[in-house]
Amino acid sequence: MGLIDDVSRKLPARRLRRMFGFLLYNIATVLVLSLMFEGAASTYYAFRSAFAEPSGGRESLRIFKASGHSYTEYDRDLGWVSLPNVYIPDMYGPGKFLRTNSQRFRNTVDFTRTVPPGQTRIICSGDSFTFGFGVGNDHTWPQLLASQAPNIETVNMGQGGYGADQAYLWYKRDGAAMDHDIQILALIYADVYRMQYSSFSGYGKPLLKAENDRVVVTNVPVPRSMEVWAPRLLRVENALSHLSVIHLIRSALKLNATGPLVESDERNEQTAGVLSHMLDDLRAMNQARGSVFVLVYLPTREELGSKSGYWRHILAQYARQRRVVYIDLTDDFRRLPAAESDKLFINNVALGTAGHYNEAGNAFVADLVFRQLLANPETAAKLHAR
Repeated sequence: MGLIDDVSRKLPARRLRRMFGFLLYNIATVLVLSLMFEGAASTYYAFRSAFAEPSGGRESLRIFKASGHSYTEYDRDLGWVSLPNVYIPDMYGPGKFLRTNSQRFRNTVDFTRTVPPGQTRIICSGDSFTFGFGVGNDHTWPQLLASQAPNIETVNMGQGGYGADQAYLWYKRDGAAMDHDIQILALIYADVYRMQYSSFSGYGKPLLKAENDRVVVTNVPVPRSMEVWAPRLLRVENALSHLSVIHLIRSALKLNATGPLVESDERNEQTAGVLSHMLDDLRAMNQARGSVFVLVYLPTREELGSKSGYWRHILAQYARQRRVVYIDLTDDFRRLPAAESDKLFINNVALGTAGHYNEAGNAFVADLVFRQLLANPETAAKLHAR
């Protein structure tokens, strides 16, 4: 009887555990299925807009878009360039507007060919860090540089995704035609690597080669064959970026817009040769018109914790040999506590601007560049000449 009584007492407990386990299993199953359906629905709606044909048909396809707005178009010489007279009030958030002038520069006014009396004109060439991804027109470092002194006028010739080669070609075509006192070419490490490829994010771009001690432009006119599928590729990339799982992965891995590129020693050596000829041409063009050529190196967030700096050293060596004004801001960023330097960069991945300088970062760059220009006798003379 004792054994039977013991079994009878354990039976309800086992049944209770089985019922509890069954209940948990069903709850977990419902949750998993809900998450699967939620994810599938989110993915469906994200990709539906990515594959939908935009209004206006193929001719309305543009390259760089944010918040549903287009502001660039195909360019046979450069690959892409800003549209003229664009105004997007909340491009990067409330009040963070984007405006281009009729000359396609990110400025609110047009520029005359000659420098206005009493003004010092600085042309700022570069990529998205110069263009000001993530901030409004008034908070790009070129515009904040102009606010350092009443006689400074800055032309923002930055463009998203540009390599150093495209910044050079755009200046040569549309910037050099204007009188100016200083030209700044501001580079991040990725800008030099981009010189090694005939496309960026699926869009064609020109390629530079060095032949007989001069720069030769190839892959022009830039092929338009990519125009059909490249916009869709970018829309797919944008759709993926809005999925929560992608946000979690990018945040965990601290990925941003300047992500690492594949390196090759042989290719880097060739690129260094092309870069040298390209910079020689910029220096000569500026000297011919009485302008000072300035190289600026802008650090990315991932560089601050790394000792590597291949292109920084290449540029520094070039500047020493050619006696070019060279401003490297990497050490200035590194002198800040890590928590403080991190506050100078955008962390929001939603608009593809993560890793770029925020308003504080652009202000920090503008202040450092202005101080360095004042500290150099050649550029200081231009700032004070008028």
